Order: sequence, then structure tokens, then C-alpha cells
Amino acid sequence: MHGPIPTLSFGLILMLKPTCKRFLLMAILWLAILGCSAEVLTFPVEGMVTFKGKAIPKGEIYFDPDSSIKGPQGKALIREGKFSTKEFNSGIVPGKYIIRIQGFDGKPREDAPMGKAIFPAYQLPMDLVAGKSLIIEVPSK
Repeated sequence: MHGPIPTLSFGLILMLKPTCKRFLLMAILWLAILGCSAEVLTFPVEGMVTFKGKAIPKGEIYFDPDSSIKGPQGKALIREGKFSTKEFNSGIVPGKYIIRIQGFDGKPREDAPMGKAIFPAYQLPMDLVAGKSLIIEVPSK
């Protein structure tokens, strides 16, 4: 029967040859740098949103990632139907999303800075890819 399996302890590291110590140190540093540089590459989403064939005066649009995606939520303000996530530096990764849209008449009131809602909050599933501008028509129910 063999003895216990040695573990990598500080004492064992001190007993290593200088060349092995340097190699072990370089491997640890390389793994640390690699772990820190795992930045997620995102892309902006831009487009147009309409309701009853007309541009939505004011609103908000959110891009909620599907559970299969490891990426951030995107968001943008809608102004005269146009939106871009660049405004909030709120890019997304390619994949499946639930898009949520809230549209308002654009006439500010004390209790509603964007105005009165012109339709109930709308959501739709969509696969998003980089470089494709979106055109979304919110259906009237």
C-alpha cells in the first residue's frame, strides 16, 4: 500500500527547485490574469418602436436575457419611436431575450413624467444578433 497523497503546501513549495518555483509562480499569475480578463463582449441595440402605425412619443424598452444567456440586461429610452442602448452604455450579448416595452403619450404630468400610458406594458420574445436594427410594432389589443 502506498502512503498518503501529498498536498501542495507551503512547506512543499519551499522544497521545490528554483526552476519549479518560477514555473509554479508563472502558472498561478497566468491563471489569475486569465480569470480577470474574462470580459463579456456586448453590442448595442438600436431601432424603432411604433403603435398603431405611429412612432411612440416616449417610452422605455428593456432587453431581459433568457435564462440560457450569461449576459447583462439592456435598456433604452424611446423618443419619437427611436431607441438606442448606447445612451446607457447598456449593450447585450447575442441570444434569446424577452423585450419589454412601455409607451407613453409624451405629455408630462406631475405623477407621470413621460405622460399617460398609451398601451399596457408589452413583451415579446426575440433572438437578437449584433448589427441588426430592430423595428417593432406594438399590437393594439
